[in-house]
Amino acid sequence: MKKHKLIVLFLSLAVASFAHENEFSFGLSSMSMDYMEYKDNGDKADSEKADTLPGFTLSYKTSISNGGFIDADFSQYYGNTNYVGSALNNPNGQYGDVTATTESTISDGSIGYSEQKIYDNYLVFMRLGIGYRNWERALSDGHTEEYKWPYGTVKLGFLGNMTGNDTLGLSAEYHQAFSPQMKSNKYGTFDLGRTDGFSIIVPWEHTLSANWALKFTYMYQTWDIKKSNTLPYQSSQIVWEPRSESNFNTFNAALVYRY
Repeated sequence: MKKHKLIVLFLSLAVASFAHENEFSFGLSSMSMDYMEYKDNGDKADSEKADTLPGFTLSYKTSISNGGFIDADFSQYYGNTNYVGSALNNPNGQYGDVTATTESTISDGSIGYSEQKIYDNYLVFMRLGIGYRNWERALSDGHTEEYKWPYGTVKLGFLGNMTGNDTLGLSAEYHQAFSPQMKSNKYGTFDLGRTDGFSIIVPWEHTLSANWALKFTYMYQTWDIKKSNTLPYQSSQIVWEPRSESNFNTFNAALVYRY
């Protein structure tokens, strides 16, 4: 088990020991992925894309004061992505010359603190959090890459009642990575440039009973990674990780239990 998974589990259990109100949810998800790397001149270098990556989510939330909450969440997605690139060692290589299948595993866990208030029948909240993101990328030629970074987040949003049993919300989040890296089994470990992005989240929840609810969530998320440092390769060459942009669309259905 990865270290960040253990951290999320430990902290969620710790906050439960002094909880006044608790909420736990488990969900199944489908994620589309659109990742693109760019050459220095702005041309496309290579990409990883998938219409559907299956995954799951776990979340825990507890009240620690009047309007104050601590939460922990974890998600993981695994599946094949479609790689498109250019031929290596070919100065005239163009994007699209090479296609292959890549195994991708994306894991993300975070801990956060939020404050919420009620204004004109809307629940408005702000959340500050820290997290850890990991993308393991196994290419078909045996080359593996691992993108990893801790990050900080700030999120603002609101929830409103649609009916007596249904609520609809909207929130926006900014996330900033700290000391992001990409570890390659072929080239070494790169220090990535500035890495940040944002998320737009739309949750809809239907109450089933005093303790149970169904929650359906759509999330659009981006991560932008600037060009890395350079590393020596085969004595006369240097290599680097190019600038990249990634876009994710996620649909999640979760069962929520409150106690």
